[in-house]
Amino acid sequence: MNTLKASVAVSCAALVAAVLADATPPRPAPAANAKMTAQERIYKLGGYVVYPGSQKGSVAFIDTQGDVDVAADFEEVIGHFRRQVPVKLDFAKSEPGSPEALKAGAKADFAIVFVADASKPPTVVVPEEGYAVVNFARYTAGLKLPEDEAKYKRRCARAALKALVLLCGGGGSRYPGHVAAAHTPQELDFSHDKLPIDIQDSVKKYLAAAGVTAARRTIYQRACQEGWAPAPTNDYQKAIWEETRKLPEKPLQIKFDPKKGR
Repeated sequence: MNTLKASVAVSCAALVAAVLADATPPRPAPAANAKMTAQERIYKLGGYVVYPGSQKGSVAFIDTQGDVDVAADFEEVIGHFRRQVPVKLDFAKSEPGSPEALKAGAKADFAIVFVADASKPPTVVVPEEGYAVVNFARYTAGLKLPEDEAKYKRRCARAALKALVLLCGGGGSRYPGHVAAAHTPQELDFSHDKLPIDIQDSVKKYLAAAGVTAARRTIYQRACQEGWAPAPTNDYQKAIWEETRKLPEKPLQIKFDPKKGR
C-alpha cells in the first residue's frame, strides 16, 4: 500500500510538473543585440533633441599647465559626467592667474582651474566663490614617469572630476568607491568614474539652484507632437515631421444639437 501511495504521489508530481511546464513557457535568453535594438528604436523615433532654453549657465575647465592635455586626456572620464549631468561644460586654455579672474574671463558660473605647482595643495575647493583648483604636480605620488604617464593622466582626470563633484554639492553618497570618496591620490586609481545616482541628483539640484540647468531631451516624435521640433535631418525624422503635420482626411464636424441648445 505504501508503495502504491508513493507511486501515485510521484505520478501526480510528474503530472503537475508537466502541466506547469506547458503553461509556463521557458524564459527566452536575452538577445545579444538588445542594447543595439533599443538604440535603433530610438533612432527610428527620430533620436533625441534638446528642449530649447533648457540648458543654462556653464562650468568651465580652465587649463593653465602644460603637462596634461586636459581636453583630450579627460574625454573618457568627463564624458561620463556629460551623460549623467548634461550641463554645459567648456574647456579653455589660459595663462596662470587668479582663479577668480580666470573664472570671470571664461564667463562661467563655476570653474575648475588646473595648475602645476609642487608648492601648492593638491586640490582647493571654494564653493562660496564657485571655483576649485586642481594641482596636477601633487598627483604623482607612487608613480614612475614617463613610464606611468597613462596612469598619471587618468589620475588627474579623476582628480578633476572629484573637484567638480565637491564644488557642485555632490560630495556625499551612500555608495562607496567613487572619486569624491577618495582620500589620497593613490585611491583615485581604484575609484569609479561613473557617479552614483545620489551624487548625480545632488549635483543637478545644486547647479540648478545656481542657474546652471541640465539639458532636457525627448524623442523627436514627441517634440513634433508638442510643436517645437527642429527641422528634420534624416529620413526617419522627415517621415515623423510629415506625419504629425498631416491634415486629417475627415475633419471633425461640430453640429448644433437643438435639444441641448449647443
